[in-house]
Amino acid sequence: MVQVQVVLNPAADRGRAGQRRAELQTVLDQAGVDAAVAVTERPGHAVELARAAVAAGARVVAAAGGDGTIHEVAQALVGTGTALGVLPMGSGNDYIRVLGIPKDLVGAAAVLAQGRARTVDVAQVQGQFSLNSFGMGIEGQIAADYRRMRFLKGELGYLYATILEVVRFRAFRAEVEGDGWTFAGRLLSVSVMNGPCAGGGYRLAPHARVDDGVLDVGLIGNYPRLVRFVVLPKTRDGSYLNLARVHAKKAERVEIRSDRPLPVHMDGELLPEPVQEIEVSLRPRALYVIA
Repeated sequence: MVQVQVVLNPAADRGRAGQRRAELQTVLDQAGVDAAVAVTERPGHAVELARAAVAAGARVVAAAGGDGTIHEVAQALVGTGTALGVLPMGSGNDYIRVLGIPKDLVGAAAVLAQGRARTVDVAQVQGQFSLNSFGMGIEGQIAADYRRMRFLKGELGYLYATILEVVRFRAFRAEVEGDGWTFAGRLLSVSVMNGPCAGGGYRLAPHARVDDGVLDVGLIGNYPRLVRFVVLPKTRDGSYLNLARVHAKKAERVEIRSDRPLPVHMDGELLPEPVQEIEVSLRPRALYVIA
């Protein structure tokens, strides 16, 4: 029987995850997973619980929640021999799309029970780790809007926030430097992707892979507001990369300098304050995941 430390975020999925604790335990038992479940009490607590589990010798720590919970748990696991497991119980599930883990709890528990670990890349940003996506500019502002929403969550919430910012976001001037290339100009967004999807399934980097040893950089140039209604929906299927004012690059390290502080998200989680300069660097195969 596979032994796993589970970190459950009861606030995930607007509080519904906490109401499913008994269901979670039943599903894990039926899958043959010997699980001890620890429940978070506040933002950031998942990092503490995961770090304590690693110190106690846990081989697998599973995040039960959404992308935010996964992001927190992984902060304690990068660079260790402890593997990350995922039990989807939140409204944001981009990382399970990337890893190919089933959306349903029963299917995800079956993957966890198999215990097959693989190594994946992560990105390092200001001492934290991004598993899947980094966004600065309109992406960061969309994430900020989404966090403030009370009623709309998941893909509908991201869609509403996107429409809102299509109308009101003001372009910024930036210089972006990667490995052997530099871009300077007016932009709506800078995305640095480890996986292909963000924002509830938007394919910002369709060809990205979490274990390919490189980050995929997407630069969306400025467009008039009416044109944005045509451009930004193309991020849904990745076809926006064919547009003239969009630039796709690859790098192991990216430096971004903007003309004003901008909101930044990592895996949908906002940095505490908007930033004007920031660096994103690759840490190849730094995390074990059960997938």
